[in-house]
Amino acid sequence: MATSAAEMTPPVGLRDRVKRFALRGVLDRARPLAYRRARETVRCLTFHYLFPEEREHATRLFAALKREGDFVTTAELLALLDGPARPAGRLFHLSVDDGFQNVASEAHPILRAAGIPYALMVCPAFVGAGAEGLDQFRRNARYARGLPTADWDTLAALGREGVEIGAHTLTHREVSRLAPCEVEREVAGCRAAIEGRLGTPCTSFAWPFGQAAAMSEAALAVAAGAGYRAVFSSLRGSLRPGGGVPRYLPRHHFEPGWPIASVLYYATRAEPPFVARPLAP
Repeated sequence: MATSAAEMTPPVGLRDRVKRFALRGVLDRARPLAYRRARETVRCLTFHYLFPEEREHATRLFAALKREGDFVTTAELLALLDGPARPAGRLFHLSVDDGFQNVASEAHPILRAAGIPYALMVCPAFVGAGAEGLDQFRRNARYARGLPTADWDTLAALGREGVEIGAHTLTHREVSRLAPCEVEREVAGCRAAIEGRLGTPCTSFAWPFGQAAAMSEAALAVAAGAGYRAVFSSLRGSLRPGGGVPRYLPRHHFEPGWPIASVLYYATRAEPPFVARPLAP
């Protein structure tokens, strides 16, 4: 099992090492030094895990984000996008993918103390999985090392404390590569499995890997037919209150161990309004 964020997605080969050094080591440290900040926008954010040694840093990071703007729930986000109200200032929405146990044990206390609502997107086939299931999840999600997932009792307890439990497909597979019958099972079946175990509505869906090529137009139609009100990607972009809910929503990925200045840069920089691009056929 992984004991640090570095063990989850280490660089693969020289090209990946150079790319990560250029991005994380150079650009993400230089760009926050001078950039134009957005004044009134909605920015969706997402991460995956938080390890114990990152807890103090994460506490400072989320406090810094709170100073930059208010966080809203998914229901509030959709109401803002669809409604006439145009609140001033920056707003954030937070979702966390994969449903790892260390989100419940390490991140949740920090977020709850800071008053930050969030949605936890889970793959029900691997909730509370044993060693064999966790290894399958690791391979499906393309992690280098495994990490325990939260069990159903933990998810139910989080739900009672205001955490939204959303869907991340049944088994964390790349939806655009699936046959139609598999899409129905992975997307619609995921919602049915979560609601069946928790007894609460599951109305948000985030597709694995998050890029346009990892999701299909057919799967997006299945998600709409299944009753999901919010579908999240990992494509970057800003949203505007009153601008309507796009076919799918953007999210800016970060991890709580990243430099605070880098995360604030992605969370607050001015950028064009998000436009949903075509997905895989």
